Amino acid sequence: MFVGTYRHQVDGKGRVAIPAQFRRGLPTGSVVAIGPEGRLMLYPASEWITLEERYRRTSETPAEERRLIRQLFGSAREVELDAQGRVLLTPEHRDFAQIRDRAVFTGVGNVIEVVGEATWDTEVSLLDAESFTQLHDRVNQRGSTP
Repeated sequence: MFVGTYRHQVDGKGRVAIPAQFRRGLPTGSVVAIGPEGRLMLYPASEWITLEERYRRTSETPAEERRLIRQLFGSAREVELDAQGRVLLTPEHRDFAQIRDRAVFTGVGNVIEVVGEATWDTEVSLLDAESFTQLHDRVNQRGSTP
């Protein structure tokens, strides 16, 4: 399980160290791809395989789903860590997630989200204790409806 938030410097070549706490959960075959809300998603190999199976394309797949599949799979790259535990994020990935000098890695259970530090800081600044409580209650209310 991936939990916690970590900030790491991005070098001039677009390499960034994956937090040590997350590296052990990213075996060979793990994938980085674009995700919702301007994030990059780091999928462990098993999660990526599950996603592939979910989106297995057939002639009966609706056009909107095919478009999602093209964008998601077209943006995907295998995670290749160097000796220092860094991954190279393509310019397209960095632009998509607004990653400049620093990236923020957030564990969200079975996957890791990566976004630019400015985006993360803006979102966090908008969520005070009262806002979090309201969000929490809305989400939990929907989950408890039969």
